[in-house]
Amino acid sequence: MKLRYCIQAGFVALAAMTAGVSCTDTWDDHYSVGGTVPGSTLWENIMQDETLRSFAEVLDSCGYKDILNSNQVYSVWAPEITDAEAKEWIESYKNDSKKDKNNVTIKQFIRNHIALFNNQTSKLTDDTITMMNNKRMARTDLSFSTASLVGTSVPSSNGVLYKIDSPVAFTPNIWERVEEKATGGDDGLDSLYNFFESWNQEELDESASVPGGVVNGKTEYLDSVMYEYNSAFNEYGRIDSEDSLYWLLAPTNKVWRENLDKFKPYFTYHSNRAEEGDSLQDLYAKLFMVSSEFFNVRNQPGKNFNINDPDSICSTAYNRDKPGYYMFERPLDPDGIFYGLTPIECSNGNLYKTADWRISPTKTLFMSEVKVEGENSYYYSTIPLGATEGSTAYSAIQVSSVSTNSDKYKVSGSGYIVVRDTRTDRNNQPEISYSIPDVLSKCPYDIKVVFATPLAADTLNTADAQLKRQITAKIRYYSSTTGSIITDGNAITLCSGVDVDATKMDTVTVASGYTFPVCTYGEEDPSVFLTIQSIQGRTTAVPTGYSKDLYIDCVIFEPRPDLDSAGK
Repeated sequence: MKLRYCIQAGFVALAAMTAGVSCTDTWDDHYSVGGTVPGSTLWENIMQDETLRSFAEVLDSCGYKDILNSNQVYSVWAPEITDAEAKEWIESYKNDSKKDKNNVTIKQFIRNHIALFNNQTSKLTDDTITMMNNKRMARTDLSFSTASLVGTSVPSSNGVLYKIDSPVAFTPNIWERVEEKATGGDDGLDSLYNFFESWNQEELDESASVPGGVVNGKTEYLDSVMYEYNSAFNEYGRIDSEDSLYWLLAPTNKVWRENLDKFKPYFTYHSNRAEEGDSLQDLYAKLFMVSSEFFNVRNQPGKNFNINDPDSICSTAYNRDKPGYYMFERPLDPDGIFYGLTPIECSNGNLYKTADWRISPTKTLFMSEVKVEGENSYYYSTIPLGATEGSTAYSAIQVSSVSTNSDKYKVSGSGYIVVRDTRTDRNNQPEISYSIPDVLSKCPYDIKVVFATPLAADTLNTADAQLKRQITAKIRYYSSTTGSIITDGNAITLCSGVDVDATKMDTVTVASGYTFPVCTYGEEDPSVFLTIQSIQGRTTAVPTGYSKDLYIDCVIFEPRPDLDSAGK
């Protein structure tokens, strides 16, 4: 049989239960006036207390009679409730399609008052206890959470029974609040809820299960204890855990739809991806948004985070190595991401429902700057455009990597590459191509090449530094979602005859607001190639005042969603 945490074998019968309610005209027959019977079960002891009649009716109607009559050990804090309250909980049970632990009555009422094991209370007791719905309750020898203990504990054959003067209110955690507000309409949270709920999984807890033997090389279990987990929460934040303290920025259905309409075009894959491309487009567009939503207020960079008035706040996707992303300044100030939003208190933090999405796409790593270090051999090719294998041009380009930590000339990655052509004929022209990863479709990019100065590695190399460079930049990529990669001979010229100042670190923008029809985000095989060519000479002689050697620090594709994405 398969059992979940906190569920005794008899609870499996609940799966086949109907929503029927026990006949009320037999309830008087359940009670006796003889007091507690030594050795009685929890259920029997509850039934012998007339003031717990209404509570017992809810338990029986929801299948908990058998559970509290079983051998599993529990602690029950039984509240005194009215007949009207009992009727309301029973109706809630019947009207909820779920009849397991997620049923509203079972989760918010019954399991809010029952814990596993025999939890004794004494004058030394002053701690918290975890209930079957995972809520943490404070208890002392006089109280239980917000309720007061009535009388003394009643030892039972399968646990201990306490009586309290009122029900303990159920306080939802953030995930439960999201589920509660998944009510449809533009203002609901259905879209967010459905996305995260799809990541719920169930696995066997081998350490808590009872092995029965090995069949065909696999262990079979007499009792299989299953546990649920959500891989999305494991990645971004355990908003379903009572041990956590989070803020969640939750977009309404309207905001969700509007942002997906904006984000999906960024993830248009080539048709050779077929249905997989459509799935990736949908997934990445949603992750684009939710990666910014989780904030762990117990784990913020720096030592002086003020939860009441933070200078800044970082989402859980924040990476210290990339500090420009997922950090938001003055979140509670006007124009801040939480400004004007009413916090909905939860047992593990706050839910902020928003109909005004203020997070810029460029604050996420999905639309981060793409930087390729010039000296990284994984990304470059020294084969010139149009060169045929075996030709002189095919193997003419030589490169050398230069390391430097100059204080005056800041070089990205502490290194750059020098590109030279070994040929001495009229085709002498240094040239190098870079493959560019993780390019989004239909997102405007400013394409930049950072050229290093020879002085960064050798401050005495002033003669070479005085010589200008002149470059041409060309690009190739998928011509359309169904087309092929642009051929060498048809490479698109981004700029031509642009001078580079070698006396400094010179950043040259070779294209502004350039867009691509096909996304390469997460792709292993490159399909965007930027080629940088040196000055084109008609003879072997180098024009006066110029050098053909290229000193390349890095290539940068800077996303600019603020620009009109219709043109290039």
